[in-house]
Amino acid sequence: MRNFIKNSWQSQKVFYRYMRKKGLRRFVKENLFQSEGSAELKAKSIALGVFIGFSPFWGLHTILAISLSALLRLNKTLTFISAQITVPPLLPIVLYVSMLIGAPFVGSDKSFSLTDLTLEVAKLHLIQYAVGSLILATAMALILGLLSFLLLRKSTPVTKPESPAKKARL
Repeated sequence: MRNFIKNSWQSQKVFYRYMRKKGLRRFVKENLFQSEGSAELKAKSIALGVFIGFSPFWGLHTILAISLSALLRLNKTLTFISAQITVPPLLPIVLYVSMLIGAPFVGSDKSFSLTDLTLEVAKLHLIQYAVGSLILATAMALILGLLSFLLLRKSTPVTKPESPAKKARL
């Protein structure tokens, strides 16, 4: 378990170092707006990354993001970037929300607060967390994928292909 956490933390450090070097504005401009592909392809890449980021596969997010984006022929950079959505300070909140969402689906009536959440509580309710995490991942992927599609479609100029007649005149 320590190796998984260590590897996950190392991949996030590399990502943040790269982003910090470029600056947030330039990073977003180059990797989101100027990257190859349509708004639909970029939105699908972001949705896949968000799904993987919220999924319960700790330590495997980077491998899953790059592998699945290559398999599905999506933008690997955008998928990887959006898979980094669950940074370590947010993990307790994601864990708590996942367990709350999963409770009704596994028939659990345990109520606990964010301050009561420990690794031991998470281990006891692992199925509840996994079910809730997958539901949360699906919902967040749909929401953020749709929002990114609308944002990208609005901000990316639509270029119409030239007709053969225009090409012949040139």
